[in-house]
Amino acid sequence: MLATGLTWLYATSILGPWNQHRAEVDDGVEAQMGDLYSPWVGTRELLLRRRNPYGPEVSHEIQTVFYGHAISQPYPESGAKITNEQRFTYPVYAVFLLAPTVYADFVRVRPWARFALGLLTAISVLLVLDIFHWQLQWEAVAALTLFILSSPQIVQGLRFEQLALIVGFLLIAAAWCASRHHFTTAGALLALSTIKPQMVFLPLCWFAIWAVGDLPKRWRLAASFIGTLTALVVAGELLLPGWVGYFFAGIAAYRKYAPTSSLLRVALGDTLGEILGGIIILALLLFAWRNRQQAADSCQFSVTFAAFLIGAILAFPISTPFNQVMLILPMMLLVQDWKALPRISRFVFIALVSWPSIMFSLLLLFPPGLNSPSQLPLLPSFLVLFFPLFLPLLLITRRHPASSLNSPELQLS
Repeated sequence: MLATGLTWLYATSILGPWNQHRAEVDDGVEAQMGDLYSPWVGTRELLLRRRNPYGPEVSHEIQTVFYGHAISQPYPESGAKITNEQRFTYPVYAVFLLAPTVYADFVRVRPWARFALGLLTAISVLLVLDIFHWQLQWEAVAALTLFILSSPQIVQGLRFEQLALIVGFLLIAAAWCASRHHFTTAGALLALSTIKPQMVFLPLCWFAIWAVGDLPKRWRLAASFIGTLTALVVAGELLLPGWVGYFFAGIAAYRKYAPTSSLLRVALGDTLGEILGGIIILALLLFAWRNRQQAADSCQFSVTFAAFLIGAILAFPISTPFNQVMLILPMMLLVQDWKALPRISRFVFIALVSWPSIMFSLLLLFPPGLNSPSQLPLLPSFLVLFFPLFLPLLLITRRHPASSLNSPELQLS
C-alpha cells in the first residue's frame, strides 16, 4: 500500500505535470490525449460516418486535437526532429473492441478506460496464480496485485490508456483457458490479441508449436484461432474494403515518424542486437519443439510460455516500458521460486523492484522544477529498461525451482 501510494502521488504531482510541460515545450502538444484517442477517433469515424480511419482526413483531425494543426513532414535523413503523427495504426478489426465507446464523449471514456485496463491487469495476476497452482492468502494476493499495478511499466500503460494492457491480459487469459482445456476459447482470445501483432507474434509461435505437439487433442485451439482471425479479417474487409493495404501503409509510415527498436538493439547496437535477437528466437523455437507435448497445466508449459514472453520483449521492436505487461507471468514465476534463488539473485531482484519507490520518495521530498532541463523525473524508470535483461538471468539461476514441485504431475506421483 505504501508503494502504491508513493507511485500514484508521484505520477499525479511530479511526472504528470512534467510530462505535460515537456510535451508542450518540445513537441508542441496542446492537448495530452493519450494513446487511446487515435484508435477511438478511428473507430468512431469508421462505424458512425463510414470514413477511412487510415486516411489523411481522419489523421489530420486527430493531429489538430493534439497539436492544433495538421502534420506534414518529409522524414529527412539528416537527424532533424520528427513529430509523432498520431495516426490510426491498428488492424481495422480493433474497432470492434472499441465500438461500445463511440457514442460517449472521450472525456468520459478515459477514466473508464483506465479503470478497465487496471481491472484486466489485476485479473491477469489472479489468472497467473491459478495457472501456477499457487495458493496464497488474500493479503498476499492483494499486495502482489497492488505492487504490480503500481509498477512504472503498468502506470505508464494506464496513464497513456494503452491497448497493450489488453493484449497482455488476452495472452494470459488464453494460457489460462488452455490450462483448463478450453481450447476453443483460448484460440479466440489469441486471435483477438493480434490487434497489436508485434507484441504477440512470438508467443503465438509457441501456441502453434504446442498445438501441433498433440494435434488430435489440441486441434480446436488452432481451428478456433484461424477461424476467429479469418472472421475478424473478413468482417474488417466488409467494413472497409482494402483495409489490409491501408494498414501496411500506415505501419510503414509509423516506422518513420515513431521509430521503435528492440531492447537488444538499444543495449548492444543494431548489428549485434539483431544477431543476438535472431539467436534467441531460434533457441526459443527449439526449446518449444522439445516441450511441445507438455500439458498446458504443467510447470514446463508455463516456463516455456514465460521464455517466449521475455524473448518477445528482448528481440522485437516493443521496447516501450508499457509493453512489459507481458512480463507479469515471468516475474511471478520468479517470485514463486524465491526460495530457489541464490542470495545474489534475490538482492538484484529486490534492488530492481525497490528502485522506483526509493526514487519516488526522493523526488517527492525534493521535487524538480518544471523548467529544469534535467531528466530527473524519469529517474525512477531508469532500471525499468534493464528489467527484461535481468529477468531471464535471474530465472536461470534458480536451483530446484519450487514451481516444479507444484506441478500436477509431481503431485500425482
